[in-house]
Amino acid sequence: AVFLHVVSNSPYPPVPPPKLINGRPVMFFRTYVGAAAKAAQLGLMSESGLIKVIDTAKKALSKVPRSDSKWVELERDISYAYSTVPINEDEN
Repeated sequence: AVFLHVVSNSPYPPVPPPKLINGRPVMFFRTYVGAAAKAAQLGLMSESGLIKVIDTAKKALSKVPRSDSKWVELERDISYAYSTVPINEDEN
């Protein structure tokens, strides 16, 4: 798989849908949680690895105001992770 980070000066840029190129998945992401969720969907990362990425991302933004677009995007990708990857939330 190929993971491409969507970088932009403007908040909330469009993220292209996944593609197959020469039989390989190409995944686009905004946050590391988004990348980790997509890796877990493809069987490239474990549930515990995904949870570690989520926890680390939250800690990395601990001094950023919750109203900042970084938090908005992170929360979106955390919701995406929990809705698409079977995570045992009791362990989190």
